[in-house]
Amino acid sequence: MANIQINPQNTIPQGVSLNEFETPDTINPWKTLEEVEVDPTLDIDKPPTAIEIISGNNIAPSCTLGNFSMVIGKAKSKKTFLLTGLAAAAVSGNTMLNRIKGVLPAFKNAVLYFDTEQSNYHLNRTIKRILRQSKGLANLRAFGLRKFKPAERLQLIEFALYNTPNIGLVFIDGIRDLLTKGINDEENATELTSLLLKWTAELNIHIVTVLHQNKGDQNARGHIGTEMVNKAETVLAVKVDDHNKDTSIVSCEMSRDLGFDDFAFYINDEGLPEPCEMPDTENVKPKTTNPDQLKDEQHFNVLSQVFESNTTPKYSELWKAIKVAYGSQQVRLGDNKAKDFLAYYQQKGWISKEGSAYKYNRAIF
Repeated sequence: MANIQINPQNTIPQGVSLNEFETPDTINPWKTLEEVEVDPTLDIDKPPTAIEIISGNNIAPSCTLGNFSMVIGKAKSKKTFLLTGLAAAAVSGNTMLNRIKGVLPAFKNAVLYFDTEQSNYHLNRTIKRILRQSKGLANLRAFGLRKFKPAERLQLIEFALYNTPNIGLVFIDGIRDLLTKGINDEENATELTSLLLKWTAELNIHIVTVLHQNKGDQNARGHIGTEMVNKAETVLAVKVDDHNKDTSIVSCEMSRDLGFDDFAFYINDEGLPEPCEMPDTENVKPKTTNPDQLKDEQHFNVLSQVFESNTTPKYSELWKAIKVAYGSQQVRLGDNKAKDFLAYYQQKGWISKEGSAYKYNRAIF
């Protein structure tokens, strides 16, 4: 398996049907419930970990077997480069970017990598990056699924998962391309998320998925993004630094266990991700003033200040107060930009409109 080949002649495995994903009508409910009933007298061991992220003196078990995680970010934020670091750490058992450590148990050390977007040439180059970082690919197999339809990709992935001995970790770069009805179909999003939960539970594996963020905010795209964030173990967000476009910053957007401090990397002259110091943002004002470029705490401070003086402002009162509040913090907003901030806060659910007035939903005064 050391020489990875992306086979352009892949064919759909015979005898595999999406109907197999459905629950049979003949299911015995009581028998099934007995199989999954919780016994509070048992002491259940913590599941093995596939990938840890080192954060100071803490170690965050970010990817444990039996769960799935997400990497999110805008286009060109270098999500795939982060994925190669995660994969290289997993297959080698070494630490990548000074922060990511692979700790797959020996009996679950097979790794699969599925890509739904890249051409054979670019995917081959991605896998070679993993090879160069990990110094070997004995337990990694990679597959390019770009040419297939979403339902066919699902069939192929499930076939591979259930027929790979010692499988422990799976990467799916392009989870939205497994949706058969589109990124904003709520039922389809629930079905796909349920399928990830089924695979991880039945096979006791961890799956790392990749999804774009919306262009206008930092939320994962579509209904599938909302559904998966709610079910994921860890969500890692990747963004390009506002002041140095060569640097990408990785943040813990959400974790069901320990989180981790932000860390940064850049792409070196050999085309590989390499760790670097976190940018100094304390004394640098953002060149632009898009709301997603400021920390949430800064937004909360401004909103608390605005609503403390007027708890039920009208639209024009609110955006003008937002503009003034940011001006006092040396962040200059024009009228239209202040209105954009107001719309952003509504989208985030921090403020809501009640009649002609607005309410701050996170009020702490």
